[in-house]
Amino acid sequence: MSTPYIISYDLHAPGQKYEELKKAIIGFNGAYIKILESTWLVKNNLTPDEMSDKIRSIIDSNDRLFITEVTSPYQGQLTQDDWKFIRENIYN
Repeated sequence: MSTPYIISYDLHAPGQKYEELKKAIIGFNGAYIKILESTWLVKNNLTPDEMSDKIRSIIDSNDRLFITEVTSPYQGQLTQDDWKFIRENIYN
């Protein structure tokens, strides 16, 4: 069963591999949306450990990463398109 997760990160050094990180997150084979500058909401069948292992192979040791399951209720200030995507693809 697919689970919704927040993936948030801080990449500290210049010239980081943002595109590689984006490709890894998209490659988790599920629904995904970038909701903030360094925060994604994803829904897939992977565990936080599995996602973390894949991301850690890309980021540096001084970077930061946080992955957690998201349950409802939830709230925030996003665009109407973001909320529509979230309702239809993450919490459907």
